[in-house]
Amino acid sequence: MDTNDWNDAERRVERAQELFEQHKWQEALDELLLATTINPYNGGWFFNIGLTLDEMGRHDEAIDAYRRALAIEPDDLQALQHLGNDLHETGQFEQAIKTFEQMEALDATFEPSYCGRILAYSELGNHDRAEEMFYLARLYKEHCPACYYNIGCSLAARGLYDKAVFCWTKTLDAAGSSPGAAAHAEVHVRIAEALWNKGELEHARQHFVLGLRQDPGSTQTLLDLSDLLIEMRRWDEAGEKIRRAIELAPEDPASHFCYGRWLLHRKRDEQAIAALKRSLQLDPTFPGAHLLLGELHRRINQLAEARQHLRAELMLRPEEQQILMDLANLLLDLGEARSAVACLKRLTQLNPDYARAWQNLGVAQCFRGRFQEGIAACQEALRIDPRNLSALHNLALAYSKIGEWDLAIAHARNGLSIASRDAALQRLEFRLRVLRVRWIIIRTSRRLLGLSTAP
Repeated sequence: MDTNDWNDAERRVERAQELFEQHKWQEALDELLLATTINPYNGGWFFNIGLTLDEMGRHDEAIDAYRRALAIEPDDLQALQHLGNDLHETGQFEQAIKTFEQMEALDATFEPSYCGRILAYSELGNHDRAEEMFYLARLYKEHCPACYYNIGCSLAARGLYDKAVFCWTKTLDAAGSSPGAAAHAEVHVRIAEALWNKGELEHARQHFVLGLRQDPGSTQTLLDLSDLLIEMRRWDEAGEKIRRAIELAPEDPASHFCYGRWLLHRKRDEQAIAALKRSLQLDPTFPGAHLLLGELHRRINQLAEARQHLRAELMLRPEEQQILMDLANLLLDLGEARSAVACLKRLTQLNPDYARAWQNLGVAQCFRGRFQEGIAACQEALRIDPRNLSALHNLALAYSKIGEWDLAIAHARNGLSIASRDAALQRLEFRLRVLRVRWIIIRTSRRLLGLSTAP
């Protein structure tokens, strides 16, 4: 490589730095890529490519860039840190942990090696190790905003919302007035979500508002706040937030979906259908859109269209628990018991300890006339929740359908032992006793007449 080529590469890197500072990411990237074609042996330039790709949200490509930088300079802690962060961002948690461990091996006092592992271990459900990393990090940096933020995420994942809010408040205190409004906004949103889970709705709303002040262009925060406002029955404010999100990101299917759901609540069915169809135009696989369209068409008695949309939702193989439960219930309402069974089986596979899913699966199987399978599903619900009155009620009904009157009455009475004043169980237990007496009379009469005694 001659001197002119070398100078050209250096000029391109300088130009890339200027473009980077102007947030002209693609132009900066183009200059850096050209520079590395001239001189492919400068690890710092590949590191800068990684930084630029991160700004563009292209984390998989950034990972490759950081690895190329490390192939040239294996001990570059900054490149390792960004590589670990991107591996975490792309869901490669175990690889991220190995990268952070490599940082520790190079310099045990480098605090980010511990800080980065807090969240990675949390994502893997290893919260004990996450806490261990938190306390190790504090040996080297007492007030690290990222450490408090990451351990807060671990605590929230375990339902320890008060402790999580405390840690996130420490994050804000430690960060002080340092730059990073979007980061501060994310902390406020996390606090809002934790308070929401605790049932402190007004306090949660206030933190969502603080988050929006820090990052007013966040459509996701606007939509999250609209969901909270709907729960608070503050319909007009919720609608205003959703319309603002649509103004900011008119091509975002989530905004149109939320607007359709809001319109559904307001019983503006035709507008709701239009909004939901718009979300599907933007993303034909958007989860829940076909489900709500099915619900709307059923409400206006367009049953063929309702079935079509519900089947389309099922074909998308949803994994969200609430979508699967609502989908199964609507399918059952429309007499689609077989599809409901498929939906509920998927839900019990994804969450084997969800008693209500087993209970509803039992109902769906009984609708199909498969009483033994329905009984097995209800028994599974009772294994998880022995005081599940609905499961006991359904078991009593299922046993009565196959002529097992004693078992039917026993399950009804088990329910009454838990809730002695339950009117539905009282009526069912009385009806079963009457039917058993009737069956005994019929069986006795058949025997006297020499006829079959099959139930």
